[in-house]
Amino acid sequence: MLKYWIVLVSLVFITTWLLRSVDDDAILPPEDELKIPDYTLINFNSTRMDESGQLKSKLTAVDMIHYPNVNTSITEPNMIFYRDKQPLWTVQAENGELSPKADQVWLLGDTVLQQYTKKPIKIISQDLWVKIDTEYAQTDAPTTIISHFGETKSTGMRIFMPIEQIELFSKVRGRYVLQ
Repeated sequence: MLKYWIVLVSLVFITTWLLRSVDDDAILPPEDELKIPDYTLINFNSTRMDESGQLKSKLTAVDMIHYPNVNTSITEPNMIFYRDKQPLWTVQAENGELSPKADQVWLLGDTVLQQYTKKPIKIISQDLWVKIDTEYAQTDAPTTIISHFGETKSTGMRIFMPIEQIELFSKVRGRYVLQ
């Protein structure tokens, strides 16, 4: 009879130990899913140069919270893309997320793009995805383009900043003024 009690008590301890180890593993997410910042920057500023050392783009933000292996949060991002040392496009948003390799940025909330040429263009939209190296941007949100000759509205657009090409996706409507 004593043998049975020893076996029974041993089984209770083993079962309790197994249950606790399983519960502990269930509570903690895998390490790669933890979103714990490793550093924070205030008044963040990043400058990119091209292969010849010429200014290509700048990214500034009120603050940046960096997370290892996941997107970095940025507040009030402001991007400037340059051509021949002159600002060609600026892009501003309420918030954003920068990819771990810092080659893509998701501009979240209200977003404004402005082109600085002889005939400036202002584009108002939301939730814009930007590939920084190729200076390509895209959104599926409603978009308004304001220029010196009128206003165009669409749902979604993509823009190729180096060649100053804008493609509108759908529901395109415009109001133009002859000059």
